Amino acid sequence: MAGYAHGENNFSDDDLDALPPNTLAELENTAIQFTQATQARPKAPPSSDYGDDFGDEDLDDAVVIDEERSAPAIVPALRQNNLGQASQREPFQPQQRYGSSPNWGSQQRRGPLQQPNRDRFRVPVSSPRNGPIAVRQANQSAGTDEAAALRKQLEEMRRELAALKQDNHIKTGEIAIVRSKLEKQAKQQELERDTLLKNSEEQLAKHRKELEAARIAANAAATERDFVKQDLLEAERARKLNKAAVTTPKKKKAHPHRDGFDDGELAILSPSKASPSKLSKPTSTPTKAGKRKRKTVDSPIAPLEVIHTEEPSERHEEKVPVFDEAIIARLGIQDDRFDFLGAMLDHRPHQYHLRTIEALGNHALPSAPEESFESIILGKIPELGLRKPATDLPIEFCELFISLWTKCFEEKYYTPIYLFIDMLTFALELKTLAIAPHIIDTLVPIAQRTADLVAIPRFNTESPEPYDKDIDVSSCLALLHLSALGCMGETQHITRFWRLIRWDFVLLTLSTNQPTSDFEMMLKILSTSVLRDTFGTIAPDDVNTQREYTKYIIDRLTYPLFEIPYMPTSMEKVPPDVLLHLRLEILHLLLGMTRSPYASLALATHPNAVGRLVSLMSDELDVLYDYRAGHESSALILSLSTRLLYHLVTTHELDMQAKLAAVHGGSQKYLLVLARLNFAEDDLLLESGIDVDVQGLALEMLNMKVTPEEVDEVNGAFFGSLRE
Repeated sequence: MAGYAHGENNFSDDDLDALPPNTLAELENTAIQFTQATQARPKAPPSSDYGDDFGDEDLDDAVVIDEERSAPAIVPALRQNNLGQASQREPFQPQQRYGSSPNWGSQQRRGPLQQPNRDRFRVPVSSPRNGPIAVRQANQSAGTDEAAALRKQLEEMRRELAALKQDNHIKTGEIAIVRSKLEKQAKQQELERDTLLKNSEEQLAKHRKELEAARIAANAAATERDFVKQDLLEAERARKLNKAAVTTPKKKKAHPHRDGFDDGELAILSPSKASPSKLSKPTSTPTKAGKRKRKTVDSPIAPLEVIHTEEPSERHEEKVPVFDEAIIARLGIQDDRFDFLGAMLDHRPHQYHLRTIEALGNHALPSAPEESFESIILGKIPELGLRKPATDLPIEFCELFISLWTKCFEEKYYTPIYLFIDMLTFALELKTLAIAPHIIDTLVPIAQRTADLVAIPRFNTESPEPYDKDIDVSSCLALLHLSALGCMGETQHITRFWRLIRWDFVLLTLSTNQPTSDFEMMLKILSTSVLRDTFGTIAPDDVNTQREYTKYIIDRLTYPLFEIPYMPTSMEKVPPDVLLHLRLEILHLLLGMTRSPYASLALATHPNAVGRLVSLMSDELDVLYDYRAGHESSALILSLSTRLLYHLVTTHELDMQAKLAAVHGGSQKYLLVLARLNFAEDDLLLESGIDVDVQGLALEMLNMKVTPEEVDEVNGAFFGSLRE
């Protein structure tokens, strides 16, 4: 309105006259409609359900439309609010009379009683009751939108809280890992310091002992030297005395020309003592009167011819008997030879058994029943070592027994074979290195053929009768083991031994149908085959065949690591203690294979070996936390397996995904086992048997396998399991 805009409050008559003629009629109609709308709407009590939900600010500039009369009805409260807002914008000035505004024409141009913001909030009303309901519905929809916004905000806050918690767990895990590393390093340093101190003390004590021993030896040598010197002096003195006692008195030397005077009659005077008168008178022989001097030629007897010989020197050395060292060596060999024969002839299989040589007197070959084995052996003994050096006597003796064993096998006379095996085993125990390399060419084939008679039926789950009464497979394997140990001194001997071993015999013995003791004995024999370029049976100059042999042997070796075998000819599984011992022996052999480049590569490239090793670690870790019998063995198996797996992973480039696919759930077992070993505590009861270095090896392999994101997931899974 113009009047309100310029601050004017009075209207003039000229303004009223200027209004159109129908303006007053329209104002009157509008006033009537306003009155009717006001009267038709009942007054709500102060505590109305509709009035409490709305405030004055919510209904600013609202226009209520009466749909029955199709004319707008202005709510007084709204008008008052609008006026109040106008009064806030301009100073209030009281009107002199109703409708006296000088700007009434401007209102007519804008419409009758039309507010500037009328269209901002319009509520259709069909009846006095519908108006508040519509307002309430609008308010409820606004409240619903606000509640939805609040719920959305709440969800966002919850997600942020969960993210913060997850981040907190991750940070806690990282802190725990760092703390464990620091503690581990501290323990390792302390252990190294203690070890160094201990080694220093041991070396110092060792040096002291060596110095003391050297001092004692020096004193003993000095004392011995003094005794020897004294003995030599006494011997020299005794020699001189003996020589003086037995020496013949010397005869006086006869001179060829004698003057008839005795030596005793000659007076030799010193020139200083002799007087001039004595020296002037020559000494003469007293003569008798009338006696003349006899001439030599007048002697009726011719003079004797005296032959002078040189007298032996008074100082001559005594003749000491000389002993030849070769004679002494031959005497020693002769004694050793007789000792060996005496021990062999006195041998018994056990305390209450006849001597072996006596027991062989009751047996003879079917082809020559009149001559017993005892008579054959005793008849051959005098001939042993005659045409060869004495050192070959034990070899010839063993070859004699092997020949008798072979004849019995060929004639299918198996009863005395156990006596030959026992005698040969005793001989190899006495002289392993001296005998074994020289008899393997004949011993190894007959030992394998004899063991086949019982081992093949067992492999086929058949009865080994009647051969098992006379043939013991364990004794044959023990004899082969001694022979292998005797050949390990030189590469050429052990290589020749493994060329004689059949690969099917190895696989036959490594079957789970064989007794566990035979399986373990074959493991010991295989430990002697870990060479630089070969493992197990050596194929005749064929690389591909050699790889196939090695592959099959490793497959048989690793089978008991993830499967529990059954007892031979039984439906019962191997007892837990026996299985733990067997797995430990297998792991020791596999660790020994890592010394050979060829065997280590063959183990790493085998399609099932790594997966079976991981499966073994998972199973033994479960047993460890169950704290069953054999807890220490399970902890040792975990330590050995982790070291073996670490060597294979870090030394060779492995496709771990393909290796772990060989067993069910291999990848999950691998990650879980490494995570559990990484978080193991050596001061806890269940994990006390695990070595300290195993945790570091597990952590290094875990970092090689997973990404940083997967590390967070592993940490979350581990800490989640701890919370549960």
